[in-house]
Amino acid sequence: MADRAVVRWAGLISILQGLLIFIPTIVLGAAIDWPDSLDDPASVALPRLLESEGSVRAGYFAYLIYSILFVISIALLSEIVFGKNAGILMRIIVALAIASTLARSIGIIRWLVPMYDLADLWKVATTDGQRDAISTTFEALNSYGGTIGEVLGVSIFAAIAILLLSIGNMRQKTLPNWFSIFGLISAFGLLWTSTEIIGLNPGDSAIFLGTTLVQIWFLLTGIWLIARSKNLTANSAA
Repeated sequence: MADRAVVRWAGLISILQGLLIFIPTIVLGAAIDWPDSLDDPASVALPRLLESEGSVRAGYFAYLIYSILFVISIALLSEIVFGKNAGILMRIIVALAIASTLARSIGIIRWLVPMYDLADLWKVATTDGQRDAISTTFEALNSYGGTIGEVLGVSIFAAIAILLLSIGNMRQKTLPNWFSIFGLISAFGLLWTSTEIIGLNPGDSAIFLGTTLVQIWFLLTGIWLIARSKNLTANSAA
C-alpha cells in the first residue's frame, strides 16, 4: 500500500476528476449547447465560436485540465493498487492513461486554436466558394479531432486503462471489490460508446451513461480513499 500522502492525493484528485466535468458541461452547454453542438455545420458553429469566445475558451480549457487530471488520477490509483508489486501491468495502464490524455488534448485543442482560425476566415469570406472551402476544412478537422479525442481518447484508451486497473485490483485485493466491479462496468460502458467506428450507433443515452458511470466511479473512489486513508496506511504499516 502507498503511504498516506499518496492515498490522500489520489482521493482528492479522483474527487476533482469526478466533479470537474461539470464545469465544461455547464459553461459550454450554456454558451454553445455542448455537446450537441459538436454536430453543427460550419455555418452555425463558426460564427457562434466568435460570439461566445470567452465562455468557449474557458469551458474547453477546463475540459483540458480535466483530461490532464485523468492520467494523474490513474497513475496514483495504480500506485495504491499495485504498491511494491508494480510491474508490466501497471506500466501498461499508465501508458494507456497517457495515450488517453494526449488523444483527448488533441481533440480539445482543435476548439481552442484551429477552429478560431477558421471562424476568422468565415467572418471575412465573401463568396460561396470560400465558404465551401472553409466548411470542408471544418468538417474534416472536426471529424479527425473528434475521432482522436472522443473515440480513441475518451472511449478506447481510457476504458482499457480502467479495465486493466480493475482487473489488477482483483488480483491484488488492495481496494474493495466494488472498486473493481464498478470499474469494469464503467470501462465496458465507455467501450460501447466507441462502437461507432465499426458502423454501430451507440445512441446518445448510451454515451451519456458510459461517461457518467466513469465520473461516479472516480468520485466514489476519491471519497472512499479520503475516508479510509488513515486505516489503509495503518494496515500497510502493520
